Amino acid sequence: MKKWVCSKCGYAYDGENAPAQCPVCHVPTSEFKEKTTNEEKRILTSITKLNIQYAHRFWGYIGEAQYLHGHTGTLTLEVEGEVNNTNGFVVACNSIKNHAWEYLVNFDHATILQKEDPILPELLKVYQTQGIKDGSKWNSSVGIAFDTDLAKAYPECRLVVVKKVATVENLIEIFYSLLKNTLNIKKLTFTSGDNAASFNVK
Repeated sequence: MKKWVCSKCGYAYDGENAPAQCPVCHVPTSEFKEKTTNEEKRILTSITKLNIQYAHRFWGYIGEAQYLHGHTGTLTLEVEGEVNNTNGFVVACNSIKNHAWEYLVNFDHATILQKEDPILPELLKVYQTQGIKDGSKWNSSVGIAFDTDLAKAYPECRLVVVKKVATVENLIEIFYSLLKNTLNIKKLTFTSGDNAASFNVK
């Protein structure tokens, strides 16, 4: 099995041929170089942070969090791999951030609700009445839509519907599920207000 490395961002790929394009920074296959076995091997971690502003509430919870409220969250992504001796990256931090943001922008300035929350259909009715349910010219940050076992994004109206209550612990699970196939994530930490959770990948 050959190892290919993206010369722009450092993403590593194992296969007989390089991928058609880099899934992280989207450059074409011509930007991939085959890694030779005699190159020095250094394993390090690239770390980057993303800020996410969102509103949510805990449906069925007794306490202040049952009310709709907002947070500023910070997600720290730690990606491990071999240092590319050509460009000095494991994966370029800007490429990690840009790639992660393609999915996670769906959570920014968005409302996150559980699918059984009675506010959800009412919110969609309001958006429909306003004419913004299917998008508007003011919604300029539209991410990649996703529909997984954990969550579904509605990028046009800045809404994410989750299967479990949107705690930092459950949100970090969603973030990992969206990024694990393209980034060799070793640890995620999500801080939101006074609360935080971290996940070490084994």
